[in-house]
Amino acid sequence: MNEQHRLAFHAETGIDDWRVLYCGPVAHFATDSVRAGTAFATEIAALDAVTRHPPLIDVRPDGVTVRLHADLLALDDAATPADAADRARAVSAVARAHGLPARPDRLQDVQVAIATQLTVDEVLPFWRAVLGYVDNSGEDLVDPHGRGPSIWFQGLDAAKPLRHVMHLDLAVPREVAAGRRDAAVAAGGRLASDVVAPRFWTYADAAGNKVDLVAWPDLPLTKADAEGWPGDIMFGRDATAAPASRSAPIVVAGAAELEHGETMFEAFRAASDLEDWPVVFWGPTAWFGTTSLARSAELAAALAEQHGADRLQLDLRADGLAVRFARDFTELVDDDLELARRFSAIARELGAVADPTQVQTVQVAIASKPDHEVRPFWRELFGYAEHGAEDLVDLGGRGPSLWFQELPAEKPLRHAFHIDVSLPRAVGRARVDAALAAGGRIAAQADGGAGEQDWWTLADPAGNKVDIAVWADRDG
Repeated sequence: MNEQHRLAFHAETGIDDWRVLYCGPVAHFATDSVRAGTAFATEIAALDAVTRHPPLIDVRPDGVTVRLHADLLALDDAATPADAADRARAVSAVARAHGLPARPDRLQDVQVAIATQLTVDEVLPFWRAVLGYVDNSGEDLVDPHGRGPSIWFQGLDAAKPLRHVMHLDLAVPREVAAGRRDAAVAAGGRLASDVVAPRFWTYADAAGNKVDLVAWPDLPLTKADAEGWPGDIMFGRDATAAPASRSAPIVVAGAAELEHGETMFEAFRAASDLEDWPVVFWGPTAWFGTTSLARSAELAAALAEQHGADRLQLDLRADGLAVRFARDFTELVDDDLELARRFSAIARELGAVADPTQVQTVQVAIASKPDHEVRPFWRELFGYAEHGAEDLVDLGGRGPSLWFQELPAEKPLRHAFHIDVSLPRAVGRARVDAALAAGGRIAAQADGGAGEQDWWTLADPAGNKVDIAVWADRDG
């Protein structure tokens, strides 16, 4: 969604529930159960206003996130910001009818910026292949299912040192920007640049890893920005409003929970009749292909009626439904094995086709040295929760998890970030081969036993790295 479209969308009336982040207009509505969320999603899917551009609907136990499109840069020539506003108003009307309050403070988008001194054309094909993403606007890549973080490429001057080859971009609504940046600084971060504030600020952790905190265009516009646009596009919004800070970090998994989670992972891997449910980084996940958003909503509603479905994460798309058992794999229980079988049977009865090759999880790995305590900075900036001693997770189940890799003191900190992609074993080798054909190279690999590979570290033509992991999937 280009800048003019963002501004034009904000100039519309009746869209106060919505914020414009990297993925375009998005809103979150609080619910009290998965069943209530799927009922809401079913009514959205039936709206005439969304027929041409079906939204992406993520149902969680405590709320529903609606994106008008995977990324509005992908809208066709017939679409306009006014069309998007019409769809936004229609969705909000359904929410009001259900008594569901909008919660913009729960929204955020994460994208990965990959730096290169080569041309974008020299590195983009590798990342398209290794992630299974699709082109968006020529210089960006997006997840075709709208689940993983988007990717954009930052060209660097040949004279600039290529130390941090990746950084993260975090887009938040203006309601939370001030609180997030203050908490992150208090947790050991520092402001690296505010040259373009209040559009975005660059912060760095104790190791020098950088992140751009973006609130544009949800902040009120300056007079210069607003010039030439009719009407009041500021809506009187308060850019300094901040939610109350958390009194203590949220911890979702300790050592005992991690051990239990691994036991349940093994149970899913060992079950020969659960091929629909590959185990990726954050738990057993299935993809059931459908023919429309309405059919995806029908399947989601049927699953939500089952006993034990109160912890489901459901991503409804026009071409299918993604189902994950819990926001955190440590919440798995023994009954979930039978529940997975029941879900697969229901999907077959409704004509949905299981396709485990469409499952993947993307997480971001952040490196630092032993004397750098960096996790608190990222925890506070992202509003994530503690998961064991090495991970931070999004309690809403939408953003990529963050894994922290401690490097030996003597190892140079050149690649401060890399991406981890968790895939089913059935497609892992094919994804690696596609990435190699697109210009990549194997930097390292591990043998999973009996000559079978568990993971590969690949490098793109510029040297940026990504790990492909299939070890969590199923027994070889």
